[in-house]
Amino acid sequence: MTLRVDLIPSPPYPQPVLVVDVFFGSLVGALLSAGARGVWVAKSVRAARLLAEGGALLLGEQEGVPPEGFHGGLSLQALPGLQVEGKTCVLLAPPLAESLEQMPLETGLAYFRNAKAAVAQALERSIETVVAATQRRLEPSLANTVAAGFIAKRLHQALGKMGVLREGAHLATALLKSFPDPQESLFQSEMGRQLYLLGRSEELALASLVSVEGVVPRLKQVRVLEAKVYGLTKDRFGFCFQVG
Repeated sequence: MTLRVDLIPSPPYPQPVLVVDVFFGSLVGALLSAGARGVWVAKSVRAARLLAEGGALLLGEQEGVPPEGFHGGLSLQALPGLQVEGKTCVLLAPPLAESLEQMPLETGLAYFRNAKAAVAQALERSIETVVAATQRRLEPSLANTVAAGFIAKRLHQALGKMGVLREGAHLATALLKSFPDPQESLFQSEMGRQLYLLGRSEELALASLVSVEGVVPRLKQVRVLEAKVYGLTKDRFGFCFQVG
C-alpha cells in the first residue's frame, strides 16, 4: 500500500480520500458527535444562507463575530451549549469548502481529535491518499500538514513493511518531527494566531486533543447552488457530511 499525502488538494481523485482539517473538521465532527443529522460546509455567507433555507442551524464567523442572522460562531468550547441533536447545521468554512471542490463522495474528514478512528477507517476502506485542507487562497496550512503527517505516520506504522511513503508523505512526517506537541503547530498557524489574538487559546487546546472522538465524518452530498450576484449567476457549492 502506497501512502500519498497532498500538501494542497490536487484533484481529481478517482477514489475517496481523507481530507485533514484541524479547525473546521473538528467543528464538523463535534456537531455530528452531538447528534446533528448532517453538517453542510459553505464557502460564503450567501451560500450558507441558501443552504440553511428550511430552518437549519447557521454557524460561522467573520472577523471573529457571527454574521447577521447566524445562530452562533465557530467555537468548540461553546458547542455543548447548542441544541443540535436531530438538526441540520450549516458551517461557514471557506478554506474547507474550497478544499472540498472536486472531491469524490464518501471522502472522510480527519483531524487530531478523531485521528485513531480516521486511521482505522482508512485501513478498513483501503484509503491511500491523505489531503491537507488549505488555508485561504489555496495556500498550504501548517496545522493541517502536521496533522496529515501525524495520520500518515500512524498509517505507516499500522501497515508495517506493506506501507510505502511517497514524497509528500515523507515531507509531512518530517514536518511533524518539528512539533512534538501538536498544539504548537496550531499556535503557529495563521488561524491559530488569529484565535490567540482574540483571546481564544482554549479553542487551540481543544482542537489539538488526540483521538478523543470516534466519529469520522463522510462526504455524502454535494449541492450546486445558483445565486444572483451583481446580475450574474454564479455556482456555489455546499458539501454535506454525515456519520458513516
